[in-house]
Amino acid sequence: MEENHFITGERKPTPTDAELAKCYYPILCELAKNQTELTFKKFVELAKVRYPNSEAVQNAIPVSTGRRFEYIRTYTKKHDLPDLSAWIVSQSGKHGEAFLADFNPKKEREESALVNWNDYEGEWEEFVANLIKDTIKVKRRKLKEAESIMGTYANELRNRIEAHIPNPKKLRYVTLVQPLRAPILEGLLEGKDVEDVFDDVIFDITKSTSAHETMA
Repeated sequence: MEENHFITGERKPTPTDAELAKCYYPILCELAKNQTELTFKKFVELAKVRYPNSEAVQNAIPVSTGRRFEYIRTYTKKHDLPDLSAWIVSQSGKHGEAFLADFNPKKEREESALVNWNDYEGEWEEFVANLIKDTIKVKRRKLKEAESIMGTYANELRNRIEAHIPNPKKLRYVTLVQPLRAPILEGLLEGKDVEDVFDDVIFDITKSTSAHETMA
């Protein structure tokens, strides 16, 4: 069962969450209308073309995009609407195990293609306005500071991290965690608490098949 951390109250939206929700939603609606499938990578690339002046969009990375869709999902669930993220898949064209535990992609796609998303434009704008008001103000970190925090915390949690990441090839720890460097830095640069960042990336994202494939 994939839990929505915003709905459960485990996460509070940051300014980056708000900005990405605002930018990603209309693109997802367009994909549903045109019945177009995209990989996480292609979706992020498209968003960067559409929003060249958005720092949040330009700094976004594919591996954390599934988590960014969570806040959009709070809106679609509230209005009993199909899940728009069903149009986004991994590099191999699959949906993650966590997503499949909660949704039937074929059903979500068929239903989302039938919705006139323009009818919800006013409600969505109100939702985004409230989201922006509710965001937790965080101060962005410099790269050096983020790297220092990441290195310290990664060493402290080494045993737990190794226990959560499959390592059939017996890779060295540094090599093992290298694919996770980008999403961890993304969260730390955003200004999130280090504990929340590692929880999201190490103990959550790594459970997703699509995340593994995106990081590969």
